[in-house]
Amino acid sequence: MTDLLAPLSDEQDLLLITMSGPYVASGKWPTWHFVRQTLDREGLDADELIQSLPRVGRPPGQGMSYGLAWSNRPHFIQDDQQPGLTVAAALHIPDLMPAMAQPFLNVLRALVEIHRAVPLSPDKVVQATFTPEMIRRALPSISDLFMARLIDILDHEPATWGGSRWGSDEEWTRELGREISRYGGLTDLKSYVARVVELMPEPANTVVQAARIGDVQNVHFPAPVVIRDMPRSVTGFNSVPEVPPAPAPQPPTPVYVDESLIKELEDKQGTTQWDVTKLVQLARELNSNFAAENPYSCLVLLRAILDHVPPVLGMPDFKQAASNYKWGQTDGGYARMLRDARALGDDALHRQIGRKPDLLSMDDVPSRRWLIKILRHVIDAL
Repeated sequence: MTDLLAPLSDEQDLLLITMSGPYVASGKWPTWHFVRQTLDREGLDADELIQSLPRVGRPPGQGMSYGLAWSNRPHFIQDDQQPGLTVAAALHIPDLMPAMAQPFLNVLRALVEIHRAVPLSPDKVVQATFTPEMIRRALPSISDLFMARLIDILDHEPATWGGSRWGSDEEWTRELGREISRYGGLTDLKSYVARVVELMPEPANTVVQAARIGDVQNVHFPAPVVIRDMPRSVTGFNSVPEVPPAPAPQPPTPVYVDESLIKELEDKQGTTQWDVTKLVQLARELNSNFAAENPYSCLVLLRAILDHVPPVLGMPDFKQAASNYKWGQTDGGYARMLRDARALGDDALHRQIGRKPDLLSMDDVPSRRWLIKILRHVIDAL
């Protein structure tokens, strides 16, 4: 699996939730013993799950690669080690957006500007460097908590790989590689991850490989290329008229709520005490705005759906439903994360105009998987 933006399985989601929760709360990744034991209680294997997460580039240990998680020993993580998540994981765990991803993107833009401002000399090499103080001057509102996390983040993001660092944990100086210029102009997390994928080396060509020299049995050769003669006319030219190429297939329209789920809701109308016509309409409008990439409309509609369904679950509001309904371990985590994301709806609805731009993006829209699991419970309860 190499698509960092593709939806994850419930089990993979639970792994990321287990790892990210302590980090968001304290700025420290949990020990692998904690992660293992937590997932063991759900009948899941944490070691298998972290290996199953999507990754681009070369296989671990064989060159540059990047995925949703990192570990100093990816094939054998000891109990006392603290593997972590990368900025890309915030695509699936919105709680990581304010804690890690958005501040990192702000720092990345500042580093691009710092690199561009370094004076050039025709006579000598001028090495660009940066310090925490330079970042604070460029980003006066950056928090001390994030600055304490920054070094760890820089070490695991391709845009800031490499470069020596010296000094104390708080007052350090770090070299800035020329690769940073290739990350200029990025506006959101998806564009950053897309650039990482674009610049990551292709997987190693394993067409011809051997375990050791002379081990002929383990050598794999490519299949021969077959060149077929084209049918020709008596004049020597191809007698088959050219056919214009078929138009390229268009990618499917992205949806937030699966159409099959909406159809199930429609089928419930008339068979239950609840009228679901408004819920169906809200889901369809959410899909339309999700496809059009309208983040404010998506957040408002998502909040409307969550405020609409609690009576079906026997609860007065979604806050009570998230805390008290019998969801199960994984779906309960989704419900609580949607409850906590209510502030995004408040932001979309109530934040007043200011003197500086302060826009929400599609990266701020919670994972569709969370709502789908909630609606599954609603349908079952109708």
